[in-house]
Amino acid sequence: MHSEGKPADVAPPATAIGRLADKVSTAAGVAAGFCVIGILLIVCSEVVLRQFKHSMLVTDEIAGYLNASLVFLGLAYTLKSGGFIRVEVTYDAMPPALRMIARWIFTSVAAVFIGTILYYATLHVHYAFVQDTRAVSVLATPEWIPQSVMVIGLAVLFLQLVAYLFERVRNVP
Repeated sequence: MHSEGKPADVAPPATAIGRLADKVSTAAGVAAGFCVIGILLIVCSEVVLRQFKHSMLVTDEIAGYLNASLVFLGLAYTLKSGGFIRVEVTYDAMPPALRMIARWIFTSVAAVFIGTILYYATLHVHYAFVQDTRAVSVLATPEWIPQSVMVIGLAVLFLQLVAYLFERVRNVP
């Protein structure tokens, strides 16, 4: 394995969709990293404020939104870098031809599954927007705003999976 977490034999994307997915996944991964920094800053600020008997009153809500954002924005980057868990003992025991078939099956099923979740998540966000649903909190955040980040993260993951299919699954970690 490389120090970046990618297998040594991964070639750069050969198709336009592969290069696009690579760039978008990396950008989403960087955004997820900024969410971690945001959580750190807001929680540390709250800790300091409480020493002076004050509170922002919204730290848990914002930290929760940032936490969900970092999870969904980090999905495609995690896939791209080989960070998802799989049963290596079984996978490595497969002959190369069977391993390639397994990659096609797993990537295709994952794309269909994520595409379905993306569709219904998009419907959910649309409903929240149309109905103007809001969080029951101090901020009364319109729920479609944090939910949109979930849709963005799923869309980037779907793009990454589709790119793997166009790349003939040769780069699936």
